Amino acid sequence: MANGQIVANNAPNALNSMKKSLTLILISISIITVFSCKKKQIIVPEPTLPEISSSGLNTFGFMFAKEVWTQNLLVSTLSANYGMQGDGVKLNLLCRRKSPQNLKTSDTFNLKYTNPDVTLGTHELSDTNCKIEVETISADNRTREYALAGKGSITFIRWDLKNRIGSGTFSFTVKEITTGETVAITEGRFDMVLGN
Repeated sequence: MANGQIVANNAPNALNSMKKSLTLILISISIITVFSCKKKQIIVPEPTLPEISSSGLNTFGFMFAKEVWTQNLLVSTLSANYGMQGDGVKLNLLCRRKSPQNLKTSDTFNLKYTNPDVTLGTHELSDTNCKIEVETISADNRTREYALAGKGSITFIRWDLKNRIGSGTFSFTVKEITTGETVAITEGRFDMVLGN
């Protein structure tokens, strides 16, 4: 019986040992499962500036400091209109984009340029012939408004009223209205079918 008692006394130890081993195995499997599950990663390409073109492709973009600004909303977010204003031609370029700082809102860029004779080549932008309005929305829902600061330039590489195409490049600096912070707008380009 002594041998029988030894076997009976070891049975609970063997059972406890198996329970501990099973628990460790289940914990290990759970940890491996959690760490091996990968969340499906959606890769959104970084925005890039469109090529400079003059075919009426309805492309537009510029660098807002070091940030690419292009239209990226599904609704109508890009327009170019021209018409007569007094003795000059008024060109209005408008571009809206989804705000990269606040995805529930949109940022707006509007360039209004007036010139008595729009010709190919480079023209100076100043507060006498141009009004720039840039509005951005930050993550905390604060609106920042910018206006032209000093002078800039716009270069027309195509101004074709027969086919209603306006294309060119631009650069200038804007200043935030309340803080005075300046932002360089560089590498601007547009290739637009012109509306009225």
